[in-house]
Amino acid sequence: MAPTVARPARETTPIHRLATRDLATVPPDATLQEVAEELAMDEIGVVVVQHGHEPVGVVSERDLVAVIASGGDLDTQATDLMTVDLVSAHEDTTVLDVARLMIDAAVRHVLVRGDGEGEDPPTGPIVGIVSMRDVVGFLLEDC
Repeated sequence: MAPTVARPARETTPIHRLATRDLATVPPDATLQEVAEELAMDEIGVVVVQHGHEPVGVVSERDLVAVIASGGDLDTQATDLMTVDLVSAHEDTTVLDVARLMIDAAVRHVLVRGDGEGEDPPTGPIVGIVSMRDVVGFLLEDC
């Protein structure tokens, strides 16, 4: 019989264990058409708009739907639509705390940052991203 390995409680697991490391990114001058293509190609719900290596905003599938519904132009640049108030969590923040953050901030994606522990909001380098689906799926695993 194999020994049982104690696994930390789901709600105390650090969020970096769930984070997707390969961020889908676009430059600030990307068009919404290019953003939509990136979302579709990667089958994801948000892209990070980056200037160099620094995130300056995010564009979500919801943002694109709003543009299309209002008859907007898909040649518009990402910077004209992006959300600039980035919601972030430190990589050691617990999964449960990130779930609460998502609910409180009414967002479906949170950037995961390294270094700078204790800063509020975290300002360290981005080490990944998590979605509401990642968090809920992890919390409900094996239920």
